[in-house]
Amino acid sequence: MLLPDETPLVLSLHWSDGTTIWQDGSNGPTDDMLDTTPEANGDQDYFRPVERYSPKEVHWLQKLAMWLIETKDPELFNKGKKFILAELPAGYRLYEHVRVPGPNSSIKARTDTYLYGHPKGPRKRYRSITEFRQHFLWLASDQTKNPNNCECRICCGKSEITVEPVVDTPVQTLSMSTRNTAAKERAAAIVQTASPRAKVTRRTASNAALAVAAPAPAAPTAPRRSMATAVNTRSSSSTPAPTLPTPAPFPPHHMSSSLTAVERGLDAALGKNIFRPGELVWCHCTEAWSLGVIVARPDPQSSPGYTVQVLKSPLEAEMSRPYPGITLSGLRPWLAWSTPEITIPSLRNIMDFESINWEQFRTVRGLEVDASIIKSRDIDTSYCLVDKIDYPHANFYAGVFYGAEKIWIGEIVRLKRHAVPQANLTGLEIMVVVSIQDHRRQPPNKIRTSDTDITITGDIYEFVSCPVSTSPPPQIPHWLPVRLINETKVKNQVTSHASSNPTVGTWRCIQNGYSVTLEDIKGRWYESSILIPELKGHDKFQQDVQSGKWDELATQMNEMGNAGQASTRGWLRNARRDEVLTKAVPRGFVLEKDPTTNNQVAQPAFAVQIPVQQQQQPVTAAAPPEMVDLTSEDDYAPQEDQQPSDDEALTRQMEADVASFFRTEPVDSFYGSL
Repeated sequence: MLLPDETPLVLSLHWSDGTTIWQDGSNGPTDDMLDTTPEANGDQDYFRPVERYSPKEVHWLQKLAMWLIETKDPELFNKGKKFILAELPAGYRLYEHVRVPGPNSSIKARTDTYLYGHPKGPRKRYRSITEFRQHFLWLASDQTKNPNNCECRICCGKSEITVEPVVDTPVQTLSMSTRNTAAKERAAAIVQTASPRAKVTRRTASNAALAVAAPAPAAPTAPRRSMATAVNTRSSSSTPAPTLPTPAPFPPHHMSSSLTAVERGLDAALGKNIFRPGELVWCHCTEAWSLGVIVARPDPQSSPGYTVQVLKSPLEAEMSRPYPGITLSGLRPWLAWSTPEITIPSLRNIMDFESINWEQFRTVRGLEVDASIIKSRDIDTSYCLVDKIDYPHANFYAGVFYGAEKIWIGEIVRLKRHAVPQANLTGLEIMVVVSIQDHRRQPPNKIRTSDTDITITGDIYEFVSCPVSTSPPPQIPHWLPVRLINETKVKNQVTSHASSNPTVGTWRCIQNGYSVTLEDIKGRWYESSILIPELKGHDKFQQDVQSGKWDELATQMNEMGNAGQASTRGWLRNARRDEVLTKAVPRGFVLEKDPTTNNQVAQPAFAVQIPVQQQQQPVTAAAPPEMVDLTSEDDYAPQEDQQPSDDEALTRQMEADVASFFRTEPVDSFYGSL
């Protein structure tokens, strides 16, 4: 068993030959075998599935993982580390054969465990974990996927010593001569599509058979009704059969009970509120565009717009205040534009915001603009995990601040082209995130490292189009995030009315349960129907819609980490999001309710708390402005440091003046990375 104080490394296989269906029937116990009804004499003899993550399944996952490391990387195995599989190989499932004696019965109570899923059918089951060992090692190591190379009893055709009788059914006793051609094709399709990719990636060593990374749970095969058509060939099949989504590597109730469940629900809901508290954005708070951080999302009851805190130098940060009521038209994603060049020559080669002696630049015009650019580049190369999931076998999190953006489990991200080497990505593919896992037992805080050691696991999809006359029309998988489903319907409505070559499309899964590093992600996915009108103009968008033209936003967005030069500077890990904003926002500006929390414990729901603003009210000695003390620093701060600027109009004018140095254009420009 695992030591309670030791976190195991989680392994995942990217390919399996297992299948849940065989000859139009289940590749497992029959319905009769699953029937728990007692016999006439009171005896019970039935099969039942082993619950996921039960002690028995966890034992199998641990044992198989340790065998794999011992065989493929003895040096790593000898270090005494613990390992566990994220899940059994795709298509394989554990069952227990239970015998319960009735009154006055002569049989003894007994429970045996069997593993079903071998492509040769339900009679070719594994009777123990030891018997499955050779087949599992073959799955993990043979890149040719040739079953003739497997030395297990079933693949070699060795004689089977029957431990107990197997109940035959009409489906199982069909001879090869009576199987029709259609059945053969369906069975072949299942084996082919059980898992679309066979590559197993290990991130920390050269052995390609392993993946010491985030768990990539095996996806179940498609339902029986979609078996007639073979899929997962990227160049064919305009109406692909759906592949079921990869399940989370932990029980579902862990997510529903997490501290950020309400916030995740708000972000996933349909609507135009696409920005999230804590995210870095371009903001039009004054006469020109600036860089700032979302403080609060719109509240229909009190504030129709976002509240935004503009980034400042330490010289101006303390007297700056958030801007309320900023609408969608006054905001842009960080990755929509590239930062302009630093205007002060002596600051152009300095990347670290906190290492600058700001006092020497106090009288230099344009300092605040340069300061916000430098701080934004620091944010671009930072990350911070959010809301640790209470799961004993690995460090999973509900979300992560990745550079400028906040990403949740269950939503969509864009991938960099090199994220899946064997898939030859175009840059338009998306991933639906299933899990976010941290692999460092003692992660460095505020220290730059070459990689994040954060793994994102999920299902990768590509958009496939077909003529509008296709019958039946392509179906959008109902399990996709609701924002993606809605956007796809809108896109199809537009492209189906094109004057030439009208099309409709859907999303096809090309990789199940695939694991990438956090830095392999470009950034969040945004709806074109929401942002393109703001970026290109509503009139231009309507003209394109009327002509059946769809302007895809994903082709016009940058990649996270480019602006801050993460490839050379590395990535900066923070325990809390507000740490990366230090000295660019007022003291007291925090992003969690409890400033003592860190990324090793569950964080509370995201709530920005800032000093209470006394807008348009004169400061008097009798009624000093109320402050919200969240850092314990105000007890020692001079009284004048706790006051807003005496002349707020002058402060606003100063902010507008320095922000005007940002380059503005009548129509938004793009600096796409594709």
